[in-house]
Amino acid sequence: MCAGQDTKPNTFRNLLFRSDRFRLNCRVGMATCILLAALSPGSTLSRAVAAETPVVDPFAVVAAFDRAAQRQLWPGFDATVYPIAIYDGERTLLLRHPNPPAEFLPLPGHEGVNVSPGKHSAMRWNSNADIGGVPTATLLLTIEPGRKVDYEAHILFHEVFHLFSRPLHPTWRPNEIWRYNYPLDDLENYRQLLLEEEALARAMESEPDSDVASWAAAALTIRLNRQARLSEEHRTYETALELQEGTAVYMGRSILGVESETERLREDRGPAGIRWRCYETGAAIAAILDRLAPSWKKELDARPESTFNQLLSSAPAVMDTDPANFSSEVRARIEERAVAALNKLSAERAQLYDDFLQRRNRVVIRLADAEDHFSFDRFDPMAVEILDQGEALQAHLLTTSHPRGEVSFENPGFLPRSLEGVIALTSPAGRHPFLEGYRRIAFSGFSEEPVVERNGSAIKVMAEGLSISFGGATIESTDDELIITVLPSAATE
Repeated sequence: MCAGQDTKPNTFRNLLFRSDRFRLNCRVGMATCILLAALSPGSTLSRAVAAETPVVDPFAVVAAFDRAAQRQLWPGFDATVYPIAIYDGERTLLLRHPNPPAEFLPLPGHEGVNVSPGKHSAMRWNSNADIGGVPTATLLLTIEPGRKVDYEAHILFHEVFHLFSRPLHPTWRPNEIWRYNYPLDDLENYRQLLLEEEALARAMESEPDSDVASWAAAALTIRLNRQARLSEEHRTYETALELQEGTAVYMGRSILGVESETERLREDRGPAGIRWRCYETGAAIAAILDRLAPSWKKELDARPESTFNQLLSSAPAVMDTDPANFSSEVRARIEERAVAALNKLSAERAQLYDDFLQRRNRVVIRLADAEDHFSFDRFDPMAVEILDQGEALQAHLLTTSHPRGEVSFENPGFLPRSLEGVIALTSPAGRHPFLEGYRRIAFSGFSEEPVVERNGSAIKVMAEGLSISFGGATIESTDDELIITVLPSAATE
């Protein structure tokens, strides 16, 4: 993490990504900051520590996976028929693939297994990837070396379930663009989210089934009232994400026998953890439906347009019971948690914005026409932090264009889950941080001053990972800031 570090001491902070946002820890001493930076994912020391920890045997993981697949946890789902790829730190193994690409060769002694040396380009994360034109479940044993075989098998089971459910349930496709303007700072929505999670947790922990139904009804009532305040886009986002990821989480945990545990559901993610929250609430509802409506999977597959809300509300036990109630003490504690979390979010955003401003050699690109905008072309959705008023820190990739020219940025010092190196701050042209384009773009954190070329009103600016080219613009500079003003496209040069 130290590579490409800004030279100003007060910008050397530990900025780690967790639960959909970058966490800021600026209250620790410099030595602790250095240690945390060195141990962060992707750092040299982190990679060295990981290299000393052996990964589990990939074939043991496959064997555990195949044993779990015999349990028939979902109607019609045979996990053993789908292609899987596993990276063990030295090679990428490809199994059950109908047409292995040329870079994969048969592995002697292992029928049906092909191997490619090193980490194949498709192996970016535990996910699904296109390998040889075929959707394939991917597992990286190097993400956290030393995890148990069964744990790695449950991750693989999760990813393979996506291969099964995706063509069967095309509506389970959350549009991630709506995550970026989700109302994170809505106190009432967050308070209701916390109450909903607690009601679901109590339903999972309850005995007998009548109590399960009562707490499930409470969660459903809170949820329907809360979602009525959301936009249609955000309701649809929650619904699709819970179905897509919640079912996969439930399936993976089912092979470990921990699908009814509530620790992760109650985990403090803060308001910005909405995406991971849906993983947990979806998995919780699936476990509750196992008790209250055991045929829910068949019903869901028979009516793919169904939602978890509909399945819960139509369960006879839920229909025939009154919702449970929280005590005034519990409600007061959750209210206190919600207020504290929103205050923390606001403080974190303010600190991140201040950190951006304190970095060296800023480049600002603005528009002369207040009604004009830069296009929204490309960004890295996993390296974005939303601030107030829809502004966004973008830590990895950004391309944008305008009739006058274009901007291309790729942070050479980028590390996953960090704000190291050069970062961008975008100001939206509309209500969404990205969809209507940008009104203003700024970059900071360059170790050297950008190089500027001028030819009349045409300008080019080159810096670390940044290329700016406009055919009609003005440029001015201050002690630590370069300001480019792009002229309207109809202006006379």
